[in-house]
Amino acid sequence: MDVHFVTPFGDFGRSIFSLVFESGPFAKFILLILFVISVISWAIIYDRTRLFLKLLKGGRVLHMGIASKGLALPMETVKRCLPSVEGTLLLEAKRYIEGKHSQSSDQDHDNAEAGGSHLRGLLEGRAMTEISEMEKNLIFLATTASISPFLGLLGTVWGIMSSFLSMGMEGTASIEVVGPGIAEALVTTIAGLGAAITALVAYNLLVRHVRRQETRADLFISRILALTGAKSQQRPVVKSEALYEKKSL
Repeated sequence: MDVHFVTPFGDFGRSIFSLVFESGPFAKFILLILFVISVISWAIIYDRTRLFLKLLKGGRVLHMGIASKGLALPMETVKRCLPSVEGTLLLEAKRYIEGKHSQSSDQDHDNAEAGGSHLRGLLEGRAMTEISEMEKNLIFLATTASISPFLGLLGTVWGIMSSFLSMGMEGTASIEVVGPGIAEALVTTIAGLGAAITALVAYNLLVRHVRRQETRADLFISRILALTGAKSQQRPVVKSEALYEKKSL
């Protein structure tokens, strides 16, 4: 009957740390790069997540606000919901409407249609600016997810090459000679995959939220144009987007 010995988790953890500290200079350099990349990635994830939750909360308040009170929503409520995309769009619309009312206005049908087109263009441009601001630093997460496995693989290949050189110098291929070197080499692969998986999952979730915010912003613009009575050519809202809007509210 064979007897199998299981290494305790604490001993395994200590062996991992010992491999890190006993690894060669090149492997330590790769691990340092991966550590710095991981710290920056986690900082971006925390910053974007906190911002997106704040924007989502403010946007929901404004969606419900204009559904019940229309453009008569108090300015204090709008400012309290900033810096949400919807709050920025509503402020832009209020400034435009106030500016139009301050002018002498004998507007015919053509002027109303032109004003609606101008308002839509103004709001869409503002929405694009806000969405671009939401995407800030997300490219770093995508880059981390792409290059981290290759950095880990680079350290692994270098360590295996060093192990083969040691095997040639020792003149033997025993596991005692090759094993420690290969184990040290694989540590960089583990670190690279750990950094890449975290960055990739976070990037996909955050980008998905940005795309949903684009849909919410487009629907919000359509509501503002409907409330102002603008007669511009409005893009049809896809039914799935309307269903999503009901669920999000």
